[in-house]
Amino acid sequence: MNIVRCLIVIVAVLACGPVRAQSMSDTLSIRFRMDSSRVDLGYADNARAWETFSRNFQDRYSIMSPHTLRLDIYSGASPEGTAAYNRRLGESRGLAISAFVRQQLGSRMGCIVVHNEAARWDGLYQLVAASREPWRDEVLRIIAMPPSASDNQRDHREYKLRQLRGGSVWPVLQENYLAPLRSGATAILSWQPGRDTVIVRDTVIMAVPVVYPKNLVFADSIGDLYRTKDSTRVHKPVQRWPAWIVRSNILMLATATPNLQVEFSLGHKDKWSLNIEGAWSWWTFAYNGYANEIIYGSVELRRWLGRRYRHHTLDGWHIGLGVGGGYGDVEWRSKGYQAEVFSGFVNIGWQRRFGRRKQWSFDMGIGLGYAYVPWRRYDGSTIFPVGHEEEHDDHLMWQETSRTNWIGTPHLNISIGYVFGQHDARWRRERAMERDAARNDYLHFRDSLIAREQYVRDSTKTAEKLRLKEIDLLPRAERRQALKDLAAEKKQAKADAKAAKRQEKVDAKAQKRQEKTDRRLRKQQARAEKAARKEQLKAEKAFARTPEGKAAARQARIDKKAADRQARIDAKALKQKQKMARRQAKIDKKAERVRQRIEFEHRRNLEKLKREMERADEKYKNIK
Repeated sequence: MNIVRCLIVIVAVLACGPVRAQSMSDTLSIRFRMDSSRVDLGYADNARAWETFSRNFQDRYSIMSPHTLRLDIYSGASPEGTAAYNRRLGESRGLAISAFVRQQLGSRMGCIVVHNEAARWDGLYQLVAASREPWRDEVLRIIAMPPSASDNQRDHREYKLRQLRGGSVWPVLQENYLAPLRSGATAILSWQPGRDTVIVRDTVIMAVPVVYPKNLVFADSIGDLYRTKDSTRVHKPVQRWPAWIVRSNILMLATATPNLQVEFSLGHKDKWSLNIEGAWSWWTFAYNGYANEIIYGSVELRRWLGRRYRHHTLDGWHIGLGVGGGYGDVEWRSKGYQAEVFSGFVNIGWQRRFGRRKQWSFDMGIGLGYAYVPWRRYDGSTIFPVGHEEEHDDHLMWQETSRTNWIGTPHLNISIGYVFGQHDARWRRERAMERDAARNDYLHFRDSLIAREQYVRDSTKTAEKLRLKEIDLLPRAERRQALKDLAAEKKQAKADAKAAKRQEKVDAKAQKRQEKTDRRLRKQQARAEKAARKEQLKAEKAFARTPEGKAAARQARIDKKAADRQARIDAKALKQKQKMARRQAKIDKKAERVRQRIEFEHRRNLEKLKREMERADEKYKNIK
């Protein structure tokens, strides 16, 4: 509520033109109940606000002419409901405060002007713009839309806010942002000398119109940027250097097959990527008795799933279409197979980036598809002896040739890699949105000032026209004098404005000179403090080299050792004390248990004796 009051005060000061508020204590804030326009001093802190305002009026303005006093009342309602209803409610609240002030102060109050703000969309805009909500830009974009054409229907902006993100935003808006706007009006008392000849009647006018920047840029739910002026899509930060990952398949490394995968992101939407994989091994042992010779490569086009603006580039679930091929020769104890592989597969996988800067990547996936494998089987031959020192023959003889058509999982991947190009599209988009948010704040401030200045100029022209109409109704002599007074006032206003501008320049120059002097003094003070610290350090070093300094240092070391020894003794004593306290607590607990057991035994014996006596009495009665 304090933010809204401050904004209303600023708007009032800018909108009142030549009228100026004296201080914040000249402000009266009245709260209304829900959908009510009755001034209730028993509600909220209205009684205290009115007491402060009336006391300040008696102290400052009671002796002044009523013609020099002006009370500007800014009233309105929350954006909920129809525009016509909010306009009527805002006007009735302003008139209620006006009637209440007239009733309490009577003729001592000058003119009262009610500024009807109606639905306070601008207040909601300012509150949300100053927040850190995740849906801030979406709400501001909706508020900046043109209002509904019909005053008797709910604004389409309210419907959009109710439906935003599945209805999860509206309760937060109601509780934290719409509540301060639902009930409240502010009255600002101002005084200007030299207005005894001006006759101004009480009136009701519309407040400063809500003006939003024309070039605001907001992000929608998928991260695209739009301009509020014409709802056209604007340029989004393009990933000029795509992120790419270099990684290796752990499963192939376990079979002593070095491999390398390189994946590139494609486009600026982070939805596509290209993964290239290659494996090569050419190991032979024991005169070709053992061999692992593999050459394999694959190319895969991946489509990344989900809302990409919520993920980093190359992160999340993906589905891909790939083809691969290669040659292999696997031999064990002079028996082996040679084969070519041609495969096509659909890969389903999941990749997650981790690390402080998301610079590492873990990827796993399984490819389902078809593989065509022509193969040949070879066995070792003993026809050509090579010596008794060889355990196995290095000559292989062809045994058979066949081919296999296999449908299954020709591709399996569990890999770890490093990410290059850390400033990916998500990072650029976040930076762009932060930059656009700052730019939007500046544009809103600039356009609001321009609109308010235009409003002040238009209001001054309107007031001048109304005054000329009033002057035309006066008699000739009075009309001539009133026109002279009006011309003199205009001339004086121009001279005052020129003098104020000149004084503003003088004050700016003086402030600049004062800031320069302050900076020079701060630098001198900093240099003096640095020199003093340097001299003090030098003196301490010189003193430390003297016999007195060495003795003082020796005594300081002795004192430190003594203090440390005493601290250890105190800690040991405290530890012993705590140990004794725990032991005593254990003894007390044991004694309490013994006492409780004795009491229990005593009660049980008493109850047993009582039961025996009752049985004896019953037996005695039966005998009698």
